[in-house]
Amino acid sequence: MLLWLAPATHAALLYDRAAISHGEWWRLWTGHWVHFSASHLFWNLTVMLVAGAWLEHLQPGWLLRLALVVAPLLSLVLLLGEPAMQTYGGLSGLATSAVVLLALVQLHRRSPDRAWWWTILLLIAAKIGVDAVREEPLFVALGAQAVRSSVLVHAAGAAAALALFSARPIRPRTAPDRPQPEYPVPSTSTNHIP
Repeated sequence: MLLWLAPATHAALLYDRAAISHGEWWRLWTGHWVHFSASHLFWNLTVMLVAGAWLEHLQPGWLLRLALVVAPLLSLVLLLGEPAMQTYGGLSGLATSAVVLLALVQLHRRSPDRAWWWTILLLIAAKIGVDAVREEPLFVALGAQAVRSSVLVHAAGAAAALALFSARPIRPRTAPDRPQPEYPVPSTSTNHIP
């Protein structure tokens, strides 16, 4: 994630359409870890760490699935859906997946703050919509470089989270911090004394 701090690694790890088409498949994964500015790194890393840690606490192993399965899928979406985009970097697609997946898990668990999680999902949809009509992303300053955001990768990240959630085995719907109700154990004795 700190590849922004080591710009010499960008050339070898960045999502690069031409390099991928010449067999450098690792870029489907590593391109998500390259960032173009301090702001780009800060926002992506903040969202990914908070949502990812929370998601991992609730559903261990799901963050690894995002990194191993969703990351290359997002890159393939870019290959197919944005042929003019020659290079890509950043965790925003994966961060979007992590937040959407966390919200879906919380809604499934019947969390007492369900309205909050529905609001999060609506805000993500609104941000994708706003970014679709703006030149520059809403929160991130990408610097003086000729870099633009990919609305497609954010939408694909949300869709991947929905697909992953739909195909999952999930723990029971009770929240872990709520104790299970105790039921009286029925008596096995048939003698009843009034």
